[in-house]
Amino acid sequence: MAPLMGRLTLLAALAIFFASSFAHWGGSMFSQNQRFRLDGEYGLWVQEVDGQVEVHWITAKEDSGFLHVYHDHTLLQQFTTPVSQSHLAKFVKPDMPNFSLHYGGLSDEIDRHETKICLDTKKADVRFVDVDSVFVLGDLHGQFENLIQLLQNADIIDSNLNWSGHHKHLVALGDIFDRGHNVTRTLWFLYELEKQAEKRGGKVHLLLGNHEIMTFLNDLRYLSGKENLIANLHNTQYASMFDPQRSVIGKWLAIKPGVIKIDEILFSHGGVDPIFNGYSIEALNDSLWTYLNEDGFSTLLQDSLAFTKYDSVLYHRRLYFFFGEKSVFWHRGYVSADTLGKDLNSVLKNFKSKLHVIAHTPVKTITSFYDGKVIGVDLASPGTEMLLLVRTGKKKYEKYKYKITGELEPL
Repeated sequence: MAPLMGRLTLLAALAIFFASSFAHWGGSMFSQNQRFRLDGEYGLWVQEVDGQVEVHWITAKEDSGFLHVYHDHTLLQQFTTPVSQSHLAKFVKPDMPNFSLHYGGLSDEIDRHETKICLDTKKADVRFVDVDSVFVLGDLHGQFENLIQLLQNADIIDSNLNWSGHHKHLVALGDIFDRGHNVTRTLWFLYELEKQAEKRGGKVHLLLGNHEIMTFLNDLRYLSGKENLIANLHNTQYASMFDPQRSVIGKWLAIKPGVIKIDEILFSHGGVDPIFNGYSIEALNDSLWTYLNEDGFSTLLQDSLAFTKYDSVLYHRRLYFFFGEKSVFWHRGYVSADTLGKDLNSVLKNFKSKLHVIAHTPVKTITSFYDGKVIGVDLASPGTEMLLLVRTGKKKYEKYKYKITGELEPL
């Protein structure tokens, strides 16, 4: 009876997925003849609960699952799970922060995966100097295949998806979540790539966008059907997979910045408004991290609960910080209007910057605004171009559009 019930549950979840995907994409997924993956990091969820590590994974088909936990080459734990498509194993949190998970389907020689986990998180740095080459990605929205093609053509990663960018910096300006079908896989990829780049002299910077904040707060209006299916198979809410207090990926995201500066280039998801001129970059990010880690943060969009956690002033301050039209996550003015030159100059002067690179507001192609002082990188077709900034001298950069085809075009 159990295998039959498992199949019925899967069929029901698939029905929800296809219905929501068809509604969201207007049926285009069927014309694309695309086969969606759920195994490995496409559907992995790892969290810490009460001193234990919980590993949830999905196999490519109904199968017995296996999980082996290693530190270096030493086997710490091993598990076999019953026949199903969704699997769970728990073990006591290891003394060491770094370990690797080997997992998949027991009878499927192709369904074999490895994910490296680091439980020792620290706040991201927000200022960097003497960087010669910076690649910048706008909103990715789960377009994993585009991302891989773009990075491989630019020699940022190799054929095994490992960092090959040497001392280059890669900046992703948020909105990994929503709309696309491979958000979870994209996040695990960037999670590992960040560590690889650090070891090899480069950097991966992931900034938070409005869709990261929305997912933290269970605002899932743009969630794709396939991503929702992952949560259904794990028998959880999608936002729980990225809980800033428990989820490995959620904790990692919750220490990411909202604004960074590389030499004299200011980066954020939306634009930085003069209302933040009283802040330093460090202070602005400290406010972000404080708010994200407050006990009441998850109730921010639930008025009746939020008011029990905050007084009115504190509540509205946090709500505007994350959702106000001039929030660094939502500001659209520098792309949608040409009348904010005074504001822009004020911000650049305050943060001692010459250039502001932003996403959030879609453009057909990477575009300069305000005589080159602003560059917008949120593409209507996500993951098909990157901005490349090459330093040619003090305070000077050559600017290029790096296309998914590998073509380099001056901006």
